[in-house]
Amino acid sequence: MINFEKILYPVDLSAQSRAVAPSVAAMAKRFDSEVVLLHVSGAATPVPELDRFAAAEFSGIPVVREMVEGDPAQQIVSYADEHQVDLIMMPTHGHGPFRALLLGSVTAKVLHDTHCLVWTGVHTEEMTAHSPDRWKRILCAIETDEHGESVLKWAWEFAQQQSLELQLVHAVAGADSMWTEASDPSMYEFLFHAAREQLAKLQVAAGTNLETRLIGGSVGSAVHQAAVDYDADLIVIGRGAIQTSFGRLRNNDDSIIRAAPCPVISI
Repeated sequence: MINFEKILYPVDLSAQSRAVAPSVAAMAKRFDSEVVLLHVSGAATPVPELDRFAAAEFSGIPVVREMVEGDPAQQIVSYADEHQVDLIMMPTHGHGPFRALLLGSVTAKVLHDTHCLVWTGVHTEEMTAHSPDRWKRILCAIETDEHGESVLKWAWEFAQQQSLELQLVHAVAGADSMWTEASDPSMYEFLFHAAREQLAKLQVAAGTNLETRLIGGSVGSAVHQAAVDYDADLIVIGRGAIQTSFGRLRNNDDSIIRAAPCPVISI
């Protein structure tokens, strides 16, 4: 059974960090979770301020306060590994006309290095209301690689346990600037046909029979559009199964998180 017994919430008391606190609290209440407030600082830690923050945002929720020094991303990853954390919840820190194009460095490093599930907030200045206590629909962005089946199985099990609707979306490789419906309709249709066959085999292997939407274009744009059309409250993606010199966070995953109109859980 999928459960989040221990949620790690790295908090630097910035506006972006504070903005996700209601979602963390709602998640903790939904899963009866313990929340670990992890504050990483190279200077004196503001204990009274952290205590006031915990009291204000997490009333009635079991909270553990941890204060450490060092590199924030490294400390977050190490804590998650050493203390059997089930889920890390953090903002992307994307804001402003230029920073909106990039993930925050700490978030990117955590996504790159951790093996833990990571929830990331909406990559905009204003948080969109998709609180876990009001979830209705999940969108799973699925790939046809060796990791796709495990991501699909996780999303299906999670949706069943939480009584949520689930839809799949797949961005068809090549059906963008390389081959478009207007420039080469026969190749475009071939790419979609091949993708349908691959996804059908994947669903047979996973034991599912879910509605799947195939979209041409860039992955980030395709998943964004599907999430908007489906009115998704959460997007599930896979960060990749194999550690390589490029790490676990692939370019497609980065683009999905940056473009997502709702929070993302990456596994």
